[in-house]
Amino acid sequence: TLAKGLDWVVEHHKAQLITTVNLAPVDDLEHAAPVPSDIDVPLKKLRELGIWVSAPAGNHAFAKGISWPACQPNCFAIGAVIPGKNPDEVYLDRSAKIDLVVPAQATSSSNAIACGAAMLLREAIHKTGYDWKQDGPNLPEAMLKIMRSSVHMPIRSA
Repeated sequence: TLAKGLDWVVEHHKAQLITTVNLAPVDDLEHAAPVPSDIDVPLKKLRELGIWVSAPAGNHAFAKGISWPACQPNCFAIGAVIPGKNPDEVYLDRSAKIDLVVPAQATSSSNAIACGAAMLLREAIHKTGYDWKQDGPNLPEAMLKIMRSSVHMPIRSA
C-alpha cells in the first residue's frame, strides 16, 4: 500500500505540486542497514524527480540503527536533539544513517519540521534563482547540504 502511494506521488507530483513527502509509518525496529522493500524503487524515482522524502528515525533510543523507512536509501533519516539543551544533545534513535537532527520532543516532530523547512528552502531557491547544483547531484541532496551548513547543531550521531 505504501509503495502504491509513493507511485501515485511519482505519477501526480506535477499536477498536485508535490515537492515533499513526510514518510512517517515507523516500524519501531532497530535497523543497522536498509531493509529491501517495495518502497525502494519509488523512493529512488522520487529522489531523481527532485522530491524531498524523509522519515523519522524513531523514538526508542536505539544506538545501532534506526526505524524503517528512515533506514532506506533515498529517504532522509531525521533524528532529534533535546530542545533548549546546550550543547545540543542527540537522543532517541540514532546511528550513522541519520542525515539531519532537529530540536523536538520526538523524531516525528523533527521530521515534520524538516519537511516544512525543505518546502520553504525549495521556494527560496526557486524565487532567488540560486544555483543549487553546486551543492548536490539532485535538489533534495543539495537542500540537505544547505540545511546542514546553515545550522550550528550536530548533523551526525553515533
